[in-house]
Amino acid sequence: MDIHQLSVLFEERQDRLLMRVNTRDAQEIRLWLTRRIALKLIAPLELTITKMESRNASISLADAHSQALLVELRQDEFLQKADLKTPYSSQDKSLPLGPEPLLVTEITLNIQGDKGVQMVFKDAGNSAPEARNCQLHLQPQLVHGLLHLLQKAVTNARWADTGTRSDAAQADGHGVDDGTPGPQKPGRTYTH
Repeated sequence: MDIHQLSVLFEERQDRLLMRVNTRDAQEIRLWLTRRIALKLIAPLELTITKMESRNASISLADAHSQALLVELRQDEFLQKADLKTPYSSQDKSLPLGPEPLLVTEITLNIQGDKGVQMVFKDAGNSAPEARNCQLHLQPQLVHGLLHLLQKAVTNARWADTGTRSDAAQADGHGVDDGTPGPQKPGRTYTH
């Protein structure tokens, strides 16, 4: 599955984040991320970026402060190059998981060297005999994009203070929407 676009936006009525993945072969994956799952996902994504970037740069970062600085530096580099302006395209897409988004109850992250990350999203609470799941392979720039979109959506949702860079960015006004939640507020999209 060749990922073309990612979108994460706050759906006020559902009080969840809707993550959409648009592929180059005209498929769309839809996932519901609850507040609990979304907030728990940010730190592992940051750690994943740190591990990927440390491997790529052949450096070892022992302390958390150095790791956080590396993530911030790489995120800033990513944002300078990223296409965050192209609107998300949902026209004429097949929905391999069906029209209803998968309600994510578990996420597994596996770093696959410099190839990126394999993410497995599961709905383990489903009453079906086997849990519904979805596997995505994200190249490093897509991991950066997902982290950025997730942080912005959490900020727009006005969920609890997460201690992420998005909180600091909101305080100094860099690259953050005005925070008005609701369906009328457009989500951000990362196009790869």
